[in-house]
Order: sequence, then C-alpha cells, then structure tokens
Amino acid sequence: MKNVYLLLALLSISVIFLNYYFYILLKKFKFFSKLKNILTLVASSILIIIFFDFYIFKLFGHGFPSSISEEKLERAPTPFDMFSGKDFYNDHNSIGFRGKEFTNSNKETFQIAFFGGSTGYNGNPPIIELVHKNLKNLDIKNRVFNFSSVSSNHNQHLHRLLKHSYLKFDLVIFYGGFNETLQTFLYDPRPGYPFNFFIRNELSPFKYLLLKHSSILAEYEKKTGNISGVSKIKENINFQSNDWLNLLLKNYSKTLIDSKNLSEKFINSNKCSRTKFLAFYQPISLNRSNEYSKKIITETKKFISDKDLIIDISEIIDENEFTDSVHVSQNAKKIIAKKITNYIIKNNFNKC
Repeated sequence: MKNVYLLLALLSISVIFLNYYFYILLKKFKFFSKLKNILTLVASSILIIIFFDFYIFKLFGHGFPSSISEEKLERAPTPFDMFSGKDFYNDHNSIGFRGKEFTNSNKETFQIAFFGGSTGYNGNPPIIELVHKNLKNLDIKNRVFNFSSVSSNHNQHLHRLLKHSYLKFDLVIFYGGFNETLQTFLYDPRPGYPFNFFIRNELSPFKYLLLKHSSILAEYEKKTGNISGVSKIKENINFQSNDWLNLLLKNYSKTLIDSKNLSEKFINSNKCSRTKFLAFYQPISLNRSNEYSKKIITETKKFISDKDLIIDISEIIDENEFTDSVHVSQNAKKIIAKKITNYIIKNNFNKC
C-alpha cells in the first residue's frame, strides 16, 4: 500500500500548492466574487486531481499500462479463442497471425502448426521461422504456420487449433508452460482462463475505465484486488493452496492431452498419413522469479518429469540470455529452434 499512500500525498500537495497560487491570482485581479472563487477552486482541484492521477503518475510507471498496441493490435478480440493479433497489423496476415496468408501447400510439403504465447510470437524471425529454415537447410520441404499471440495460453490454443482445422498439419507443436502456470498466478487466478479474463469480461464498464485510467485506484487494486473483485475469486478457489496448484498442473496436462487427441484423431495431415503432436515446456528463469513463482516452476517440472507428453527444454538457455523471467534474446531463440529441430529429426517426426 506504500505506493497508494505516496501517490495520495503527492496529489494532496499538488492540489494545495497549485490552488494556492491560483487563488492568489484570482484575488489579485479580482476576477470573481467570493462564491465564484470557491467554485472555481473546486473545479480546478478536480482538474488537477484528474491530470495528475490519469496522466502524470502514469508517466512514472504507476497504475496499469494502457497500451493501445497490446490491447487493440496484439490482443484484438476474436471468437472462440478470445483474442489474437489484429489482422494486417505490421506483418500480420488477414487472420491476425505473423507471416504470409495461411493456405495449404502441395502434397510434398511437410506442414507445421506452432502455438505459443508472446515467446512464440516475438522475434525477428520468431522461433518457428528459425525451425523452418533449419529444416529447409536439411532439404526438408516445409511450411510453418505461426498461431502464437501475446499472452495466449494452451486452453486458447486448443480452441484455436479447432478453429483453423480447415488447414492441414503434419505436425502440431504447443510451446509454452509460463502462460499456463505462472501467468495464472500473476493475472486471472483461475486455471485455464485467458489473460485478465475477469478484467475484460466480468468487470463493469465504469470500473474498467477507472482501473484503466486512475493510477491511484490501480495501485490500490494491485495490492488488494477489491475493486475488480479478483480478491473474492482468489478466496473462492483457495488461491496459492496446494489444491489450487494441483488444479493448475492438472489443467496444463489435460489441455495438452486434449490437444494431442484432437491433432492425431481429427486434424487432417498434408503430406503424412496422420498428424503428430509435440509439446515443449519452455525456458523460464528461476533467478528472475519470486519465491512462489519458483515453487510453481519446481512443482511443474516435477509434474511433467514422468510424462512423455511434454518435452522439458526449460534449462537449455543461460541466465544472461533472458530479458525477463521468460522472454529471451534472439540468440537464445536460435538455440531453442535448433533444439526443436533436432528433436523433430531425431524422433522421426518428419518421416511420413
């Protein structure tokens, strides 16, 4: 709550200080009557509060980010999977994903669908494009479809896979782990729910605008969750309990099992006789995570260690290659892409 008290103190000082000089100015030039002076000072106080709370404090990193790029262009609303990229933004195609238009190639082309969050979306080029180049250098004719979008999780990817099942895939790759576990700890606490679902869908428009624009109320919300009601949600699901953590891990596993079944039984292949499925648990930095995040990471690694379904590549990147707890440098993306490529080749996933 320190940030809230600090902002309130700064706001009070600003209102008193600016109104004092405004009052001196009014008195000096005798523009208004006493009553009008009071009304003017009240109005100026409101304007000062709005200006500092909605604008000045945000410049110093307080409140919630209100990035037009993220909310309108990188997390544009979509049916069935809730959000993806905005169509035709930057290098997005007509359905909002990076790359050229998604169409099936000829029968000689090995087609890969790749699903991830921002770690699959980001990069110049992104990870799956590097995998494409690696396979091409091995004389494997292939086409990749990058269905990754910022903040999306595997529950959304499962729906996204079904949504775009008019395309043919020989291999489906789910790349993640952070958004399925740690993002749930940091944002909407209900396992499997999309990023900030309660903010986008369960908050009144008035509260949404307040939290989006007011630095002070946003800081209070961060500490308590009382304005949005997320504190009540956490209470109802026993947030951070062992039961909650087990539910989180079971959802992660079940979503991948469902995605594997969907891929292998219902998705049409392009070159091969049937579609195959791979899931990778991505690199995550322990050193850049808080204590409870470390517990989630440790328990996740234990949980997936005896499951053939998920390939753990979480420790292949040096700490100095991380830009935060999960995003990595372009050089690290090359290492990840090489690891994925080698796994595909070594285990004959490219063989039809």
